[in-house]
Amino acid sequence: MANFLKSPSETNILIVDDAPDNLRLLIKILESQGYIIRKSLNGRMALQAAYRHPPDLILLDIFMPEMNGFEVCQQLKASKITEQIPIIFISILDQINDKVHAFELGGQDYITKPFQELEVLMRVRNQLLIKQQYQQLLEQNQRLEHEIQERLKAEAEVRQLSLTDELTGVYNRRGFFLLGNQQFKIAQRTQMFCCLLFVDLDGLKQINDSLGHKIGDRMLLDTAQLLKQTFRESDIIARIGGDEFVILVSVYSRSTDEFYLRLQANLERYNQEHNYSYKLSISVGVTQCALNENLSLEQLIEEADKLMYEQKSAKRLVDQTNKATQFCEVKEKTSDAYDNAS
Repeated sequence: MANFLKSPSETNILIVDDAPDNLRLLIKILESQGYIIRKSLNGRMALQAAYRHPPDLILLDIFMPEMNGFEVCQQLKASKITEQIPIIFISILDQINDKVHAFELGGQDYITKPFQELEVLMRVRNQLLIKQQYQQLLEQNQRLEHEIQERLKAEAEVRQLSLTDELTGVYNRRGFFLLGNQQFKIAQRTQMFCCLLFVDLDGLKQINDSLGHKIGDRMLLDTAQLLKQTFRESDIIARIGGDEFVILVSVYSRSTDEFYLRLQANLERYNQEHNYSYKLSISVGVTQCALNENLSLEQLIEEADKLMYEQKSAKRLVDQTNKATQFCEVKEKTSDAYDNAS
């Protein structure tokens, strides 16, 4: 930190003394060094001058009419405007109790009358230097605090990026297990019911192969938005694989029908509102957290994953049955047409 002072021509000093001779002498001493000098003959004038235009330093007499220097100092230190202004007491009082009281009230230095010119100049310069160093330290601390806040903000952003899926904006696998394990432990400790859903997009590979990965990415984005609309902000939604999502839900009821039906309704509305070349379809496995059993989050995911594949297999069986039925109907119609032609 550089130890430099403002130039005397930039330094404003307020002298408070009801003795004209003392005022003239102090003004002469300080103006000879180029300082800007203001004067007040009593405490009330000094307070008004300091509040209106705070000086860099105050030289303050103690014995004054109406309001003595101790009272003036006390009021100056009680104001946010003037509390940081250094005060040098100049007084005929030279008892140790008077000096101690001056310092207790917030005075920075004490000069006993009659004073010497060189002593006044050195004490004034020292207090101005201390104030300048203090101001520089404050500014340095403010810059440091700003830098710390910026760094913490950047670290939080990096941490957030490392916990979220770049494409969809929901949590990634790392983020899910970090937050999910915390939430799961809370649920176990408080015996709050929770459940886990494993969601898998149907036919994403075929979409990527036939329509391109851009369309496939749009399906993933739309699925993430669909899940955000269906579940609460307190629920933990994550993409843990290419076409796989998981949701950890804390609920107050053991019935999972409500949000499951809401998810299905949102999915149907989405397909009605979007006239795409594909229909968004998902398979879902739901498992309830057995809070009285020593299960891990990984085990819950495995169980929900199995249930999801059971639903997906059932869908495929239905699709195959429908296709077989359609094939038989087409074959029967073709046979009837051939017979009629014969």
